[in-house]
Amino acid sequence: MKYFKNAPFALVTLALILFGGMKIIGAEQMLQNMGNLHYPEWFTRLLGLGEIAFAAGLWSEKTRSTSILLLFGIFSGAIGSHLGHGDGLAGAVPALVCLGLTAVCYGIHTFQKRQT
Repeated sequence: MKYFKNAPFALVTLALILFGGMKIIGAEQMLQNMGNLHYPEWFTRLLGLGEIAFAAGLWSEKTRSTSILLLFGIFSGAIGSHLGHGDGLAGAVPALVCLGLTAVCYGIHTFQKRQT
């Protein structure tokens, strides 16, 4: 059961490390996608650093609530950016999936806090 509870956290962490890492190293495709959304390169790299930091924060009881809250903001902003720039739902799917997984993480975290 412990592994089942950690699966959503692991999936969100994996996605954040992948996408955040691509932003930090300046992967051409990521910079181009963020440029299409009218975000400057410095913001893209800062966002990547934040994503990696919040991924790490998911694994500490002291920072988990804050990380989840900030991830809700990042993923909601990503969805809004894609929809606002005409990408439609297809462009927002990764953020939608991550937002859903983050909501599951929030539910697990809240349940675990109530058990203690």
